[in-house]
Amino acid sequence: MKFRVRLTAEAVRNQNEIADWIAERSVNGALSWLDALDQVLQQVSTSPMSFPLAVEDEFCDKELRNALFGTRKGRLFRAIFYLDGDCVIVTHLRGPDQQDLSADDLGNL
Repeated sequence: MKFRVRLTAEAVRNQNEIADWIAERSVNGALSWLDALDQVLQQVSTSPMSFPLAVEDEFCDKELRNALFGTRKGRLFRAIFYLDGDCVIVTHLRGPDQQDLSADDLGNL
């Protein structure tokens, strides 16, 4: 079964901020990062349960998982998501230097 993938407004904001930050240093790097994000979201859409629980799972009633993806320079990013029926909801994207999310960051999930 293939799941639909939807990014929340916060995840889209994270995506834009990270891509802009990388683009200030390398436009090609930003394009490569967006491609890596797209690839991991395709993997999530086919087998979301194969990804481990996120450390933030303890703060939420939903089962939060995360998918790691990286850049050519080896920097790891996380896509944090949960399942809602036949849809994968990506709530946040986190960079390698960003702290884990807090209960307040997760709001009303």
